[in-house]
Amino acid sequence: MKILVVDDTKNDRTMLKELLSSRNYEVAEACNGIEALQAVVTSKPDIIISDIMMPEMDGFTLLRELRKSESATDIPFVFYTAHYVSEKDSELALKLGASRFIVKPAHLRDMLEQIETVLREYEAGSIKPVKSLIYKEEEYLRQYSERIIRKLEEKIVQLEQEINERKWAFEELAKAQNELEHIIERIPFIIYALNVDGNLIRWNSRLTEATGNLGTEVMGRPIQDFIDKKDRKKMAEAIRSAEETGYSQVDAHIICKNGGPIPYRWNSAALKDEGGRVIGLSGVGINITD
Repeated sequence: MKILVVDDTKNDRTMLKELLSSRNYEVAEACNGIEALQAVVTSKPDIIISDIMMPEMDGFTLLRELRKSESATDIPFVFYTAHYVSEKDSELALKLGASRFIVKPAHLRDMLEQIETVLREYEAGSIKPVKSLIYKEEEYLRQYSERIIRKLEEKIVQLEQEINERKWAFEELAKAQNELEHIIERIPFIIYALNVDGNLIRWNSRLTEATGNLGTEVMGRPIQDFIDKKDRKKMAEAIRSAEETGYSQVDAHIICKNGGPIPYRWNSAALKDEGGRVIGLSGVGINITD
């Protein structure tokens, strides 16, 4: 039987490949969701084992795309992740149609047992392919965005706690900041942070790619400057709503570098200080052209 292992970390792919090959499985590899989709078309696997956080296309999006495809919807899918470990992450994975959700580092024997159980069940026909329980794209994007925002917030809190507890030297602090930047840049959507006035104070390169504006042309400017004029009013209302209620979602076109508008779905969450006072917003912008 053929197993496709999807993970952007080479060491993790190698470990899984050696483990599964020792049980006489044929193992193929992919380093992100896009490569995995191509591999499925080339040679359909009997099961897919995938990480969640990966560049270009993450595991959640990969599973969503597979469940949309008539030729791939029956492939058993197992998540194996070290970053998305909460109950909400597991719930979203299972709603999307995952057969198992395994948290790294799992004992190799236990992990192998779970994988082989899934294979036996599907081979024997004792269980049918797991279909996605999320049918509306809007609901999927809402839950997906919430998981991304929460993961970024958790990472920031984790880094701050480590800095306070260990009193890292400047070099260690720089490493932690680089790690956070690396995570933000790996997400294939616009990630942004606004101050209380709605001005941009943080963003990833996806905003630059979409608008063509360099950092010096973005810093401190209202996010409204990059929104199509006809959508600026509802974008402003969504920002106010997020500040007041904690979360908002709005569809608004962004002005791309060639001048034409592109539809985006903006999900914003309030950032608060220790006293509960709103100090800004963080969010995700997702291209919904397709």
